[in-house]
Amino acid sequence: MRAAASNLMRAGCNRSTMATSEIIIRGVTADGRKFRPSDWSERLYYAVASYGPNRQVTFNPLVKIKVNGDLKCVVVDQRLQKADPKIFDFLIGFARDNELVMIDQNDNPVTEASL
Repeated sequence: MRAAASNLMRAGCNRSTMATSEIIIRGVTADGRKFRPSDWSERLYYAVASYGPNRQVTFNPLVKIKVNGDLKCVVVDQRLQKADPKIFDFLIGFARDNELVMIDQNDNPVTEASL
């Protein structure tokens, strides 16, 4: 990892200037409390799925569930912002309204101003 970071620095890049490709909504609030209910990420994942004939569920390929340590996370691919702005805004709004921590793929904080 250090070698990769060092190569980026030599190339004139650093993690803070690299484009965000993923927004990770972590299951912890800004003040450090674990977010409840415990299945919040699954509920959010299903909320942005589409439902077809015979109740067939199709999950959005630009949204994933991830566990990071003991925290559940929802990973939002940045391409969703153009592909489906309403779903993107819904997910970011959910994080904002519940004061959930958002980071990018490099663990940098994500704010609404940086989106």
